[in-house]
Amino acid sequence: MKILHILRREEDQLVREIIEHDKTGENLSVLLIQDGVLSKLREEDSVFASVNDVEARGLHVNCNLVDYPAICKLIIEHDKVIVW
Repeated sequence: MKILHILRREEDQLVREIIEHDKTGENLSVLLIQDGVLSKLREEDSVFASVNDVEARGLHVNCNLVDYPAICKLIIEHDKVIVW
């Protein structure tokens, strides 16, 4: 089952533990939107960030930047979506 975690704010320890628990192979992705782009999860391969939110906060990140159509595609491609 492919799982997508969408973080809207900086994650707390519980959220990080749940994401770590859900990591089973390559079936987990994380999407950072709004203040979630401030998260420390940015350096992982399966992490995506909203290009609009990154630019709005003046950040330079090392993850996959996605626009709104790509965000919609991510949501559709996953079997389970969890929003934090």
